[in-house]
Amino acid sequence: MPTLFRLAVCAIDRPEPVPGTESPVLANCLAAVREAAERGAGLILLPEEPDIIAGGGPGEYPLEEHPFFVAFRHVAAACGVGLIATLSVRVGERYANTAFLLDRSGELRGLYRKKHPAPTEEAILTEPVRPGDPFPVFDFEGVRLGMAICMDIHFPEMFRIYGLKGADLVCLPTMYLDYTGDMLESLEKARAIDSGYYLALSRYITQPFLAGKNMGYAKVIGPDGRVIVSTGHRSGVAIAEFDPKWRMAFWGEGYGGNMRTMYDTIRRPDLYGELVQPKEE
Repeated sequence: MPTLFRLAVCAIDRPEPVPGTESPVLANCLAAVREAAERGAGLILLPEEPDIIAGGGPGEYPLEEHPFFVAFRHVAAACGVGLIATLSVRVGERYANTAFLLDRSGELRGLYRKKHPAPTEEAILTEPVRPGDPFPVFDFEGVRLGMAICMDIHFPEMFRIYGLKGADLVCLPTMYLDYTGDMLESLEKARAIDSGYYLALSRYITQPFLAGKNMGYAKVIGPDGRVIVSTGHRSGVAIAEFDPKWRMAFWGEGYGGNMRTMYDTIRRPDLYGELVQPKEE
């Protein structure tokens, strides 16, 4: 029998800010973690940079001193769950949009810095935490996982690297917007299919949902491109129970019987050199 994994994705309510009042974003995130834990999740994914969404400035604290990080460590340990989120953290004289993996005791087990700055975010530090390993893969209770952040979704090269490094799951905290949802939903499914792993994402929701607003729709996508769980266009927690080692079946003979092995076998890295060359003006 396969070992099933329980992953919670969260669509966090992002109300319009009210001057002179404290943002409820952190409280909403913590409530989602507690709900997911009560419902039996092993790992919980939150959206991108709730500190910025709550009105904070970039890089106000080093990670270990960040009040949101302290709160996330505490709730992970208190609830006995793993947790992935991102924060804007100070790194020397600069700052980085940093994703982190906490284990069930609240201990830090993995870090990833966003590699592709969104417009207005060009100042972030993108150098890898571990030199020479820009796309690290971490182990969480036997599940090999990578992390990506928001704008990264547009760059398939990094997602293929995660596949080649044996990832079972890539977690994407985000706050991205899409006028209809069609573009981003297509990209998300393509990233899962191309590399034959699960892709999970969490983001914010502005209620009621209108085109061009934060659309919610936290989800988990399987290696075959199918959405296996979703919050829809509303706030809340959705929990996926799945076998992280499952791969989409290959309809012919050979290649281990799955699409991922087939893609990895017939790929032609000898032809792809232009992908790593700067674009000529």
